[in-house]
Amino acid sequence: MGYLELSNVSELLTNEVLDKIFKLKTNSQDHVVKSQVSRVGPAGEGLLSAVYRICVTGEKYSTSYVAKGLVNDLLLRRTLNCTMFFHREVMFFSKILPLFTEFQRSLNAKESLQKYIPFCYHYHCDGQADYLILEDLSENGYCPISHSPSDTEREGILKVIALLHAVSMAMRLKNPELFFKLANEFPECYFNERRRAWYCKWLRKAVEVDKEVVCEYEDKIDKVYYEKFMNLINSDTFKQQMEISNTWGDHTVFNHGDCWYANFLGSSQGVVGIDFQLFRFASPATDLTFFLMGCCDSPHKEDFTKSLDVYYSYFRHFMDDMNIDAQKVFPRHTLDAELKKYGKFGFLSALTSLPLIVSEKCDVMQSFETKFSDKDIIPLEDIWILTPFKTEKQKLKLINALRVSVDLGFI
Repeated sequence: MGYLELSNVSELLTNEVLDKIFKLKTNSQDHVVKSQVSRVGPAGEGLLSAVYRICVTGEKYSTSYVAKGLVNDLLLRRTLNCTMFFHREVMFFSKILPLFTEFQRSLNAKESLQKYIPFCYHYHCDGQADYLILEDLSENGYCPISHSPSDTEREGILKVIALLHAVSMAMRLKNPELFFKLANEFPECYFNERRRAWYCKWLRKAVEVDKEVVCEYEDKIDKVYYEKFMNLINSDTFKQQMEISNTWGDHTVFNHGDCWYANFLGSSQGVVGIDFQLFRFASPATDLTFFLMGCCDSPHKEDFTKSLDVYYSYFRHFMDDMNIDAQKVFPRHTLDAELKKYGKFGFLSALTSLPLIVSEKCDVMQSFETKFSDKDIIPLEDIWILTPFKTEKQKLKLINALRVSVDLGFI
């Protein structure tokens, strides 16, 4: 595909708007001479929105931005409720993130959450021509993280997760009125009864793909793993995820909500988090296990526990930075208790995320209105078309996640 136009992002993203953003970023009166718009990322990543890169050249300066807009296909937009998810991400950048960073400053923290998240230069949100203009971190050497993160990348992701949890827990402790106002304003958006009928037919297909792998390994793993797996998939897994993600316990925090490797970027400077459409207020165990079970390269619970130690070390650091004693408000044994209570969320998420990762990706730029002209809503199984696990490495991620989840008592 060649270069696109600003109007491909949004009909309201004009040259005049871009010029204002350019002046803001360059801190100058330089004006835009030329701009080029192109797609960002492979098909299938960023399914809830369309992602672009805008390269801008002025008289003196040149720079680039990442732009996000609504998917153009109206049927896909309606099917996935893209406007609702886009609104949530706009609210994250325009309301939640500024409140969190200001809260850190009020506690004289040296760290800032903004350092670990792209800066938002501009946005528009009316449900029709929505867009976000974000910092293009590729200018600073950031690039996507692979499905099997290195130890350094894994530690960097855990650091970002720990900061999100620490800042929000501190707000819940110091300013509970504001914290719960936000939590009430943005209830769980993904696992709810409204989505059950549409989502669960595809969920059953994903579980069947998983079942093929576990049955293949039945003679290679202890009987207890196979039995625990079968008991789990014969229960209402959607209900369990819904209950966990909608529960506010004593240690509720702000969660990224879609905590897989593709929603983080890495460089020699560290790791940053992106894509905040699915954020939720829930136990810290949901983010943690979602991420760690989705890239489980080791069958040993000790390796999983080491990752938890890394997370908690960063959590303590960030709480100390806000003059809060983590050992008093959220000691390590309390994290373990949260994991015992809510840790199955990670494996339940892996049941769908791992088959999705190994399957063919859906391209949001294709015409769904033409392909599904006879439908009001596209069945999810026709969007996320699942295929069997292909390689030993792919299969072992599921088997490892199963073994660790059983060995740690999550399932």
